Amino acid sequence: MRSSFAYILLILSGLMSGCDKWYTTEEVSHISYVPEFEMTDGEFISVLRQDSVDFEDPGVVASADGMPLTVYARGSVDLSEVGVYLIEYFAENEDGLVGKAERIIAVTNNDVSNNDLSGIYSGTLWDPVESKVKKINEKGLYECEDVLGFPGFMIEGRFVDLGQNELVLLHGDGFFGRYGNSEGTYTRSTLSWTVFLLDPPYEGVELPVLWRKKN
Repeated sequence: MRSSFAYILLILSGLMSGCDKWYTTEEVSHISYVPEFEMTDGEFISVLRQDSVDFEDPGVVASADGMPLTVYARGSVDLSEVGVYLIEYFAENEDGLVGKAERIIAVTNNDVSNNDLSGIYSGTLWDPVESKVKKINEKGLYECEDVLGFPGFMIEGRFVDLGQNELVLLHGDGFFGRYGNSEGTYTRSTLSWTVFLLDPPYEGVELPVLWRKKN
């Protein structure tokens, strides 16, 4: 009996010696914080067109859980050419998680501060659809409830007043996928632009839109 018990202990001892050792860890998992950005002068800047002057970025800082991060920028601005420009900012935390932010820079024909395109507009290309337009920055940034005007598929968006009856519909996302920046025009009573769809199965589709002011 004793020999059998000793034999069993010998087998168990051999099995134990062939196994990897177990270790304890203080931390199995942790929270990874997404990089956050703070932009001097905000996410939208509007400046008058001017020659022989370079654009100077007001500055962007990034952090994750209070720790400062290095910020990388992509994009350029030509202050001699009227239009809308995009600067993208990137930062990576210690776990390799990348955050992204963007700033919109409008180079305008003239000071658009006194313009106000706010109001209720009615679509004219399909069945009547209304869209409320609101000025959200005195330098000419607007938001609208619908940019497409297709019944049953409201797509929120924004546009920029460039002065002299020129505007740019800003890129966005909606029921039909992403759409890109596009140039447009305005009068005292109308807004017009083209919605350029970017994602399959509607990639390449161009939808011209005309809005007429109701009030």
